[in-house]
Amino acid sequence: MKLKKIGHVGIVVKDADAAMDRFSEIFGIKKWYEINIDDLEMLYEGKKVDSDLRIIVGGKGFTKIELIQTRGSRNAYSEILERNPEGDFHHIMYNVRNLERAIISLEQDGMKVVQHGTYKAGTANVSFAYLSGGGFGGLIELVNTTTAGGIPKGDLIAEAQLFGRISKSYTRIK
Repeated sequence: MKLKKIGHVGIVVKDADAAMDRFSEIFGIKKWYEINIDDLEMLYEGKKVDSDLRIIVGGKGFTKIELIQTRGSRNAYSEILERNPEGDFHHIMYNVRNLERAIISLEQDGMKVVQHGTYKAGTANVSFAYLSGGGFGGLIELVNTTTAGGIPKGDLIAEAQLFGRISKSYTRIK
């Protein structure tokens, strides 16, 4: 399977607010949006985990960053904080239209699902999976997002600014 355009780079952080300020300074990102996460169901290494996530996204031009702050059970995000308490690079994300098919294809290429789950963000339904074994230090995240009407998710920042207002998927925080 050939993955298309990178959606964003995910970074696990200890403090999302401090990281947002720091990355605003480094990359000149002026607008940040928090994903409104409800009904999170997540499995890590095949076991259900009880975790709370705070996800903040921002971007400028082609640079899109997702900041992830985690609390609760051990998961693929907390592993990063165990190695580096301040946080670190976590994943490269791709939007896909069929998550199951994309997972099967990447598993045939030798990758393995380490964490996957679902959540609601306003009227959008989000399914995601993290796969390892891609030949680099991070993970690949595959995300399939649809609105209540079945419309696939688009570009992260454009969606946050336009669709996010309608679907209530995002809240602008800066």
